[in-house]
Amino acid sequence: MSHDRENRAGDSIPSKLKPTTTRLTLLLFLLLWLAYGVLVNSGNLYGFGLQQFGIEAYVERHTLYIEGSPDPRFQVKPEGDCFLYNGHIYPAKQPGQFMLGACVYFPLHALGLSYTEDYLLTAALVTFLTASLVTAVSGVAVFLAARELSPRGSGLFLPLLSAFSYAMGTTVFAYSGVPWHDELAAGYLAIALYLLIRLARGSGRWPKTATACAGLMLGLTVTTSMLPFFMAVAAALYFLSLRRWRLLPAFLLGGLAGLAPLLVYNAVCFGNPLLMPNLAGRYSDTFFNPSRQNFLSKLGFYARMLTLYAPVFWAGLVGLALLPRSLRREQLVLLSMLFALAAYVLNIEADGTCQYGPRYMLPAMPLACMGIAGFGFLRGAALRRAAVWGVSACALLSVFINLVGALHGAMLCYFPHFAVGRYLSEMWNGRLRSYPLAPWLSLPLCLCAVLFTRALFKHGRSQESEG
Repeated sequence: MSHDRENRAGDSIPSKLKPTTTRLTLLLFLLLWLAYGVLVNSGNLYGFGLQQFGIEAYVERHTLYIEGSPDPRFQVKPEGDCFLYNGHIYPAKQPGQFMLGACVYFPLHALGLSYTEDYLLTAALVTFLTASLVTAVSGVAVFLAARELSPRGSGLFLPLLSAFSYAMGTTVFAYSGVPWHDELAAGYLAIALYLLIRLARGSGRWPKTATACAGLMLGLTVTTSMLPFFMAVAAALYFLSLRRWRLLPAFLLGGLAGLAPLLVYNAVCFGNPLLMPNLAGRYSDTFFNPSRQNFLSKLGFYARMLTLYAPVFWAGLVGLALLPRSLRREQLVLLSMLFALAAYVLNIEADGTCQYGPRYMLPAMPLACMGIAGFGFLRGAALRRAAVWGVSACALLSVFINLVGALHGAMLCYFPHFAVGRYLSEMWNGRLRSYPLAPWLSLPLCLCAVLFTRALFKHGRSQESEG
């Protein structure tokens, strides 16, 4: 019997996770989280100091502005990513990253850790418990979303390929060691999208809880970064297209809870709950300003940067186009979210400045990698096998590229030149980073890798016995 493109599975409700799959999912999360933690490095912790400065101000001085630290390393001027407003200096970033970091730093500070006494260890722990954690959870979300989008009975290879392609084969890997607003927002967005896809496919229990969580994640996305604002709107429209009106109050309450910190912050700091930091600071390079010349320039820039730093992104777009008619709504929402991001970044002056790869494309990475599941719908076993091998090779190349970035740091002002050769040369010549958490997390990472491999083989044997 030929492999049906529609596969009939697209119309059926996926079964709930089996115990072996649940264990595999948990181990996948731990594997990603520990790997990110091991690679948190001094290059990122020093290079992205502003992310820690805001957290220090919130917890140690209980202020939403960031000047006034007695530590010379934390003293800032109203320039670059900081601006002066009503006599105080604020970061030109959404406050979500600082608020999340403060929730972690507060108990750490109460236990005796501080940025002043041990900056690297403290900053590494804050990063591990914020950006690394959220990114690892979003990697699991991509895995589960790809499982929902895969043909029934096709196994876990494509969902796992989607997850590892996203978590280690895109620039989110390079930024997993930075409590960066776009990184966190990309993670929240991926989690929200999985919950909505799960709801649309009729999977799982407690739909009200899942719906409220999806709304919360979308609210936190905007509270953390304005970059994926229109993507979050597209995801909200996807929920409305489901016509699950009884769940609408839960969705709205969750979204309001996620947005509330941002609205309060804007009202307190700038006197208007809708006045965002980049607007208050008049960062006009982030304002929508269509220009044919800028559009074409940005189009070439992002095409080149995606090819150099995340080639698996293009494979994901091809897979997205292969999703069957029964998944048309999911296909359209993924495409519309990608289009929304592209419409914004191609029509603003800014391009991310110092970065490892196209930082403004971080929110697009989980969506493209979810599309890898589409290769499971190709007709013909030989063609399907060849395509999967090709995507796997592309993913491995992407993992290598972004592993180099994760090892050496994402603060690269020498761009858009390809950084891998430069980074490898620097490491070869002894310019190495320090990894504050590696001594504690390396052994658990190795143990988790063994358990994950064992669980993977056990799941494969159970599938064979059922077949």
